[in-house]
Amino acid sequence: RSYGVYTHVGIDGRPVSIEYPYGDECSIVRSYTEKKFITLGDSSTSELFGKSRFGAASANAITITEGAKDALSVYEMLGSKYPAVAVRSATSARNDCAKAFDYLNSFDKIYICFDNDEPGKRATREVSELFDVNKVYIVELTKHKDANDYLSKGDSAEFVRVWWNS
Repeated sequence: RSYGVYTHVGIDGRPVSIEYPYGDECSIVRSYTEKKFITLGDSSTSELFGKSRFGAASANAITITEGAKDALSVYEMLGSKYPAVAVRSATSARNDCAKAFDYLNSFDKIYICFDNDEPGKRATREVSELFDVNKVYIVELTKHKDANDYLSKGDSAEFVRVWWNS
């Protein structure tokens, strides 16, 4: 709720999709039944998912994930102590982070936690090059593909260990 995420329900009361806000004028809606995404609003006005929830420099560290669900999972697994935000996708990651450069750079540590696949690894390289090398921490996921997999498969403690060892 605090991230402004909400579920759309069908006439039978069952969830049909979930909506993630990427700013005031753009949302990404994901279907529950298939991995299908729809963008609502003007994507050119989008910002990092979760950015409006955390002020600049509001904590020592921030984690950037490849998707909203992963940001929610990181925030939960780290005990709601550190901001977690998300880019729209691996292909938009560099542009999304460049657009939010001042905001992200206001944190002492920037953890990049993209998916453990080729697009995620490419996006990690591209985003890490935007910032001072001494601020960037790469969260190298090895056991699961993304942060939400760690949470949903009961490996939260392992994720926290990997995050701290970045």
